[in-house]
Amino acid sequence: MIPGWKVRRELARLGQQMRAIPEAVWEPLANARYDRRFPDQLTIHAGQAALTGDIALVLIYPQPRLPESTVALCHSLVAAGFAPLVVSNAPLDAAMVARLAPHVWLLVQRPNLGHDFGGYRDGIRLLWHRGVTPDRLLILNDSVWLLDNDAGALVARLQAAGGDVAGSILRDRGGERFLESYCYLMQASAVRHPAFRSFWQGLRLTSNKYKVIRRGERGHSAALIAGGLRLVPAFDTAGFRADLDRAGDDRLAQVLRFAAWPGPEGGAAARDLLARCETPGWRADALALVDRALAQGQFYSLFPVASCGLSGYPFLKRSGDRVARIWRQAFLAAVRAGQIPAPDPVILAELDARVATEA
Repeated sequence: MIPGWKVRRELARLGQQMRAIPEAVWEPLANARYDRRFPDQLTIHAGQAALTGDIALVLIYPQPRLPESTVALCHSLVAAGFAPLVVSNAPLDAAMVARLAPHVWLLVQRPNLGHDFGGYRDGIRLLWHRGVTPDRLLILNDSVWLLDNDAGALVARLQAAGGDVAGSILRDRGGERFLESYCYLMQASAVRHPAFRSFWQGLRLTSNKYKVIRRGERGHSAALIAGGLRLVPAFDTAGFRADLDRAGDDRLAQVLRFAAWPGPEGGAAARDLLARCETPGWRADALALVDRALAQGQFYSLFPVASCGLSGYPFLKRSGDRVARIWRQAFLAAVRAGQIPAPDPVILAELDARVATEA
């Protein structure tokens, strides 16, 4: 039987697709009107951080409040040599501006048209408008926590991955290859490439989340790949499995104990294995269970003890979907048990509060 949460997810997706039909009529008009007003529809505050050759475009939605982790991230970016260009898809009150201003180069408030990719696009167009071409462009958004709040370490990991554009994860779905859109590090070879400019100039904004993913997350990667740019991930399943193969049996047992199993079958199988972890063939059975789970989900959310503790995956998603909720619960339980290093104290406090509301 298909789980109820999957049915609800697919029905919501179908609803988004149905709404896309009438949107095809009025969206081009709304986009043209929006672009004619640029940048007058933006509220721009100058921050106290200096403009540098490396720019971090950080998309935020500070509702109902500005998380302290967002301020801490901007501070970390400045320490790593980046000039934060923070774009908000939600209204900013005077207190929010005062908290962010010391740690940003520019702070921009915009109408929430186009969700994340609308904010990215306005940030990039603002750079063009001001004649700024960065040596490196780091794009982040607040749909994730950077767990150790170490922007320098994140950039080093992305830089080491190589490529014209590095991201956290490169997904391969139905023949489409695309970087997950909460994290990109773009080299000058990408920022100056005609495919980059063409994509962002031509992107049609939409507030339909289904189309944001199709046009934005997937369309962006497709356009850059078609232009000959090389897109690479800093983390992947093969690397995760290699790290797991090198782990001892005790560590593998903790990977199973604190896994974010999406259904009862995985949890039951893990409990059975943990009850007989001294028996012959146990390790092979444990790894086989991991592989069965990986065929249905993502390594980073399924197995936080390994993805974070062994592979160094630095993100935790904030979204309200079921997968993210059980991931947060498993991650926090592993932290409390001493199986994962605790995140930055500011982030740990926010994570504690979030998980408490979801219990």
